[in-house]
Amino acid sequence: MYDSHAFAEILSHSERNKSTPKPTKSTLKEKPKFVNKTLLSFSIIGQQLSIKSFLLVLAITTSCSSPETDPVDPYSYFPLEMGIYRIYSVNEAVYSAGQKEPVKKSWKEKDEVIRRESGANGNSNFILSRSIWDTQGQYWRKIKEYAVSSFPDKIIVNLDNEIFTPLIFPYSANIKWDGYEYFNMSDLDPRYGHQHYYEEINKPLQFDSLKFARTIKVSERSDTTGVTQYRLGFKFYASGVGLVADEQTDFEYLQVNGEIMGYRVIASGTRRVKRIVEYGAMQ
Repeated sequence: MYDSHAFAEILSHSERNKSTPKPTKSTLKEKPKFVNKTLLSFSIIGQQLSIKSFLLVLAITTSCSSPETDPVDPYSYFPLEMGIYRIYSVNEAVYSAGQKEPVKKSWKEKDEVIRRESGANGNSNFILSRSIWDTQGQYWRKIKEYAVSSFPDKIIVNLDNEIFTPLIFPYSANIKWDGYEYFNMSDLDPRYGHQHYYEEINKPLQFDSLKFARTIKVSERSDTTGVTQYRLGFKFYASGVGLVADEQTDFEYLQVNGEIMGYRVIASGTRRVKRIVEYGAMQ
């Protein structure tokens, strides 16, 4: 479950280092436990958005945006209205040293906007619930809540006490940003040190029977030609829908006494692929 106290501690620490089938109603009735501190924590982030940076965003938007690069609503790739839900199919393969075959798991995951709160700096804060489908009980089981904050120039998500920035505005193929600017990430983390950037802006995309007229790809890391490791992370967002695909792959290749054994023999690592299968709004 979301730990608002830990969230506030993470923000404080990052500031010190910054100088350099259908859901059931029962899943929606659980009483939230973390309202006020969530607002306070996002207020800390909001104070970092100076008037100068906001004016810069407006200037860039006015001079550089075009129908080919920006949607009519800059927030349409991450809609945050009450009752909106998205259901995903998730497949995961975990490779471990000494194991010839990976351990594979599959499940369904649902995210739903359940509450909206006003931030102290004029931004909007949203609380989303995450549930997984219990195949034995045949019902959605809520496992956590997480927070999303919408600012004039970015979206910030706090999930499992990791703060990250999935999208910034305006959309442009020339923009790069640190997706984990507000999170003190270990340099051993595969995501460490990679800049995020946009690709395939406003392009159509299809998953099985689901067709999306306009999507945008966020490349989070792409190092697929390395001798000792493989790194690939990206997400697709669809206008009016939100996140529709997420792939995170990190492999370490087999080495013995510092020598590579074979060609791209996976020694350890994880691949997780997440695809949307249903979306809509609760009535």
